[in-house]
Amino acid sequence: MSNKKYNPEDYKDVEFMTVGNGPVRIQFASPANLTVGDFWYFAGKLGAIESELGLIKTLAEERVEREAKNGV
Repeated sequence: MSNKKYNPEDYKDVEFMTVGNGPVRIQFASPANLTVGDFWYFAGKLGAIESELGLIKTLAEERVEREAKNGV
């Protein structure tokens, strides 16, 4: 791990890619040699992080919320 401080000027010409659109996102610089497998890995890690934070609901939890919302 590098302890170099973040300098926005170092990244002014870098294209970033973002995986996820919720409260947790993974952002990384877009190297030319990324494969579909890499994106699959990043998506899996994002799912694991969201699960640990309790952001992913089970189908049973979603059904209970839906029934409560509809008054069933």
